[in-house]
Amino acid sequence: MIAVSNRVWIPDERTDTFLERLQDSYGIEDQEGFLGLKVLSPIEAERHVTMTFWESLDDYQSWREGETFERAHRDRSAEDVFEAPNEIEVHEVAVERTSTE
Repeated sequence: MIAVSNRVWIPDERTDTFLERLQDSYGIEDQEGFLGLKVLSPIEAERHVTMTFWESLDDYQSWREGETFERAHRDRSAEDVFEAPNEIEVHEVAVERTSTE
């Protein structure tokens, strides 16, 4: 499994705009290999983090090169709220644990 994090600086007054844009999936749920999306809002941190989870790196890269990604990023209003350049990191999930409940 691949986890992709995107750390973004969002000014407080633009947080609602940022989160509203991420409510629309733009079809990512139908993308081959897509497993999930989480958006983290800072509590004891300085940045918001979006995290997507993919079956493979190839699946993630196919999304990045495809129409679904283009459609999601065509409207630059999300990127316009960034206060500084975002930082994308791609990781392979090496250990995963879940609750026993």
